[in-house]
Order: sequence, then C-alpha cells, then structure tokens
Amino acid sequence: MTTAPPPPRVPIKRRLIYALIVYLSFLLILAGIEIGIRLTMPHVSSLDLFVVTPQQKAQVADSTHSTIFEGDPLLLWRLKPNLDHVVWDFTVLSTNAQHLRSDRPLQKKQAGAIRILCLGDSVTFGYRVPTVWPDKPNDYDRQALPYPMLLEKELRAANPNKEIEVVTMAVPGYTSHQGLAWLRRDIDSLQPDLLIISFGWNDASLSDVSDSEAIKTNWRAVTVRWLVDHSQAFAHATHWLRARQVPSTGVVRQAPRVSEQDYLNNMMAMAQLGKQKQAAVIILAAPYRDKVTNAPEAALMQRYRAGLRSISSQNGLPFLELPELTEAGYPLNKGWFGELIHPNDMGHKLITLELLKLLAQTHALADLKIPSLTS
Repeated sequence: MTTAPPPPRVPIKRRLIYALIVYLSFLLILAGIEIGIRLTMPHVSSLDLFVVTPQQKAQVADSTHSTIFEGDPLLLWRLKPNLDHVVWDFTVLSTNAQHLRSDRPLQKKQAGAIRILCLGDSVTFGYRVPTVWPDKPNDYDRQALPYPMLLEKELRAANPNKEIEVVTMAVPGYTSHQGLAWLRRDIDSLQPDLLIISFGWNDASLSDVSDSEAIKTNWRAVTVRWLVDHSQAFAHATHWLRARQVPSTGVVRQAPRVSEQDYLNNMMAMAQLGKQKQAAVIILAAPYRDKVTNAPEAALMQRYRAGLRSISSQNGLPFLELPELTEAGYPLNKGWFGELIHPNDMGHKLITLELLKLLAQTHALADLKIPSLTS
C-alpha cells in the first residue's frame, strides 16, 4: 500500500500575503463601522464615560465644568488644550497644547534652564484666581495670579539672565492618586529641578468609590480607556453596556477618595520619584479655612495634614504649612480665602512669599538669587 504524497507546502511569502489580506480586511471593516457610527450617531464624550461617581461628576463632568475638561485615559479627566481666556466658574484661564494652565507652550527643557513643577489640585491650579464675573469677562485684576505664576514672576525678576519656568501641573479635582500616576508618566520629559507637591482636600473628600477602584492605572484599564477615547464605536458600545447594568441596591458607605495611609504613601512616592530624578522637593500643606463650617471634614483635613507633617519630617523633606491658611488661623484668616477650601489672590501671594523664604533657607535652587519680599 502506497501512501499519498504530502500536500505541497504554501510558500511562506504567500502565507504572509494571505495573513496581511485578512488583517487589512478586518481593519477595513472596523474603519467602516467607526466611520458609520461617527456619521450617523451622536457623539459620546469619553469624559462622561470615564467619570462615573456622583461626586466626580459634580466636580468635572456636569454642563458647567465640562466646558474646560475632557477625558484622559490615564487620569480620567484633564484640561482641554488651547483654551484662550475662557471664563469658567468665576475663573479666567488659558491652556497650552500640553493641557496645562499656561498662556504659552511648554517646550523641551533647554540646557541651563531651571524648571519648577507645582504638582497639585485646584489650589495649585488657582481656582478663582483671578476672580472674574461671567458678564464682565474682561474686567478682572491681571496682577492677581496663582502662586506658580507669581513664583515664576518673582524668580525671573530677580534673575533676568536665567531661563526660569514654573509649570502649573495641576487640575481641579485631582487627588494624590492621580498626581502620582501623572508624575510617573511625565517626569522624565519634564526634567524638573524643583518639585512642589500639594494635595489634600480631594483626597479627604468623601466618595461612593475610592480612587484606587474608580481610577485604575494598570495597563489593561488604561488601554481600554484609550480605545474608548479614540473610537466612537467603543464609546457607544461602552455606553450601551452600562445602560443595561442593573443598579446596585446595596447601602453605599462613603469614605475618603484616598485613605489616609494611601495619601501618605502617594505623597512620599512622588517625593522619592522627584529625588530619584535629582530634583529638590517641597511638600506644601493643603489649606482649609476653619473647623466650624464642616467640622467632620475639617477633622479629616487636620488628620491628613498632621500625618503628612510627621512623615515629611521622618523623611527629611521640607514641609511648608501656613497657619494663616489652616483652621488654626480662623476667624482672622477669612481675608486669605475665597471660600472654605481655596485661598484668594491674597492667599496665593502669601504662599508665594513663604515659598521664597523656604527656598532661601534650604538653598534648593542654589544657582538662583531668591528675592526677599515682604507681605
């Protein structure tokens, strides 16, 4: 009995061509679906899909706040790029192409330049600084600036022959959980000489879901969110699936967005990352006006701040706490605040003054002349 000869082998070149045809056909089908959905169905915002907790939606995803925010696959939300003197929530602001509050682009750091990163939340961002009324968008104090911009202004004036840049790396609503993920992603490209870190109120604020659950930063979660952000097909599919989920009937027990221990771990991780990259580090305590308006929240703020003060001391990190901007200064500190959480322009001047004093004491920027200011 004779055996049949084996079938002739398909040359590898032809097999690759067949595989390429199948692959390209699949991509063409996906592209067709994507184009069809974009032409025939309403746009689904990735911001609405990423921001899911009621507390976060109220901060960044309602009709008022979404004018300056967009979805971000890693951090859930970020500032929209290239805003030009937009009035948002009594704040006039501009942004650059890198989604940062600035009226100029962020270029690659030049040799010999000094770059300071101010990493934080709405306080560092400069909420309502300057304050502007929506019906008078051009009528505001142009000298009223958030502390990162004031710091840059003063350092440049004292060092006219130096290239000095202070980057406002801050977004309203961010916690230390988001700050750490952001810094890990961008620190190598930003190359800071000094890192000033300030988070607090958002970490301690209560939420239905913790940030570690709501803002997963592993590669799988970020990849899925990237697809949703770049594809309306994925966005509509996600929206459809969520609409069919049965709401939970269990009792929701609210807790801080970031636990006290995770907050301290995040702050120290950011500080250590800065030091590993040869940057000096300053920890700036979160402000809070009084312990009368919301006593339970004030107690959390005091506890988080005390823990941060202690662990900063243990790690030999400069820690700046301004009594005028904490509950200890109440009621005489009312003039430094716009409301309970955010310093006004006078409060930002005070922060700038104290930062300059600390820079002079610690010699964190030894190559710079630090101006001596008075309050």
